[in-house]
Amino acid sequence: MKTKLLTLLIGILLSGCIEDVLDRKPLNLISDKDVWQSEQLIDIYLVSLYDAIPMGFTSRLSQSALTDEATYPDGAVVKDFGNVSHTLNTGMYAFIRNANYFLEQVKTSPLPPEKIAVLTAECRFIRAFYYLDLVKKYGGMPIIQEVQTFNNNLPELQVKRNTEAEVYDFILQELDEAAKDLPETQATANSNRATKYTALALKSRAMLYAGSVAKYGNVQLNGLAGIPADKATKYFTESLNAAKAVIQGNKFALYDKLYNPETKAGDPAANYQNIFRDEGNKEVIFQKAYRTPDKAHSYDNWFIPEGYTTNNGSGIAPTLEMVESYEYIDGRPGKLEISNKVYNSADAIFKDKDPRFDGSILRSGSPFAGRPVQIYRGIYGSNGTLYESLAPFPEDPAMRQVGRDGPFPEGNFSKTGFYIKKYMNTANAVVEPNFSDQNYIEIRYAEVLLNYAEAAFELGDVPLALDAINQVRKRAGIKTLTAGELTMERLRNERKVELAFEDKRLWDIRRWRIGTDLFRNTYLHGLWPYLKYENGQYKYMHKAVSGYPIDDGLPRVFNERDYYSTLSGYIATNEQIVNNPGW
Repeated sequence: MKTKLLTLLIGILLSGCIEDVLDRKPLNLISDKDVWQSEQLIDIYLVSLYDAIPMGFTSRLSQSALTDEATYPDGAVVKDFGNVSHTLNTGMYAFIRNANYFLEQVKTSPLPPEKIAVLTAECRFIRAFYYLDLVKKYGGMPIIQEVQTFNNNLPELQVKRNTEAEVYDFILQELDEAAKDLPETQATANSNRATKYTALALKSRAMLYAGSVAKYGNVQLNGLAGIPADKATKYFTESLNAAKAVIQGNKFALYDKLYNPETKAGDPAANYQNIFRDEGNKEVIFQKAYRTPDKAHSYDNWFIPEGYTTNNGSGIAPTLEMVESYEYIDGRPGKLEISNKVYNSADAIFKDKDPRFDGSILRSGSPFAGRPVQIYRGIYGSNGTLYESLAPFPEDPAMRQVGRDGPFPEGNFSKTGFYIKKYMNTANAVVEPNFSDQNYIEIRYAEVLLNYAEAAFELGDVPLALDAINQVRKRAGIKTLTAGELTMERLRNERKVELAFEDKRLWDIRRWRIGTDLFRNTYLHGLWPYLKYENGQYKYMHKAVSGYPIDDGLPRVFNERDYYSTLSGYIATNEQIVNNPGW
């Protein structure tokens, strides 16, 4: 442990993250004891624990392809929902051990007691985050709060699983204790570290998950998987109260810099898009910060439309199912008028859609990096002949038969007719890897309002739920709901569109136990625009398409076992671990 710790700290020091931490002793002579005597080294250690929280611009964004939000550009369809990389995490106990070590050692430092209390609270918040990642994937897991030391005592170190309820109760306890000692705000230099309200916001999420598992799931393996139904009310109440505390704290608000929900002045789509581009805005509760060149990522490189780059791009493609989840601004269901209808422009079929659609998804005609996104699958000539190769259109050689950005069966073109817009740099085409620096927002105020709304509705308090969900809808620029219009289906759809592509949908599908219905022999769909050339003008037709190349021609099947992931990776090192049902 000490060797790894010193290697970690020296590496961080040499990378230039903090200058002049120790000017009294060469780095190769820093001892473990030195670390716990230095506030700066303690902070470096704590920052490494923050960095291990499973969030950020990594493969986590690809989890959308495990849901109805999106699919992969190669048409691959996930068939094994509980045994893919995003649903597994076999390295988390190494981070838990590091957190436990921090909690043991920070007490030995000469720092003032009030400072130690805050650092301890931060670490407990982080450890709760680690356990939430485990429990939402696997159900009950071993709760380990002390540093385990190997001394030819392997059987003693192989701990059995706690029940799922015990893990959620542990998370509840950790976040309650952390919230007591965390400050309401952090200094500017530490603005991305936890506060009282960060802990409460995470608590509102975790307890909502627990309540849903209790209400909609079944208890299996004596509680290792599943939570007794009689605990649902307790967890929903904890979620409600935590969200309420964040709301009443008045430290955060819905972003409205580019759109005023009261006067309706401004652009609600641009306003929504800018939440993810405007650093330090008032909606952000917890985020992971990036900076070029020291700590950059490749989000733009992964998701830029194919026509702008020859280097990656088109990482996932939003589905027609996702597009139609966005209502119209008057509250009508979001079904598009597709069959036998001709439109005069690329935009027309999407007229009056929820502005969050244009804030989240690129479609044909969307402005992007100096030109409109050009998506059409082929051109019907004046004699009715369909042209759909990459060659010029014979009647107008300046036009290619297929749009610059697809869709096309080969390459990394979108197969659905849509691309990701959320988080993207739309002003410039950033095509190089490790050249993006937008921050990753893990928790924002809109989620807290939606947690509050859902928990209130589950507890039968419709007025509270209605007020919270309507705040989100009003900011979006769409019709608010009446009490008679508010249903659980409406609440769930609101969460789906507001938090789209933010690593929330998969875990919502799991906790609501809707995967077996949502993916019961279902196909994903795309929307392919076609141009119709008449009298020197182009008009638009659309086709809803499924099967190859949207997917590999086979339906998705979500089995009951897929509400939990396989524990085979843990069983390999701990014979006390019992695998989840069906695995």
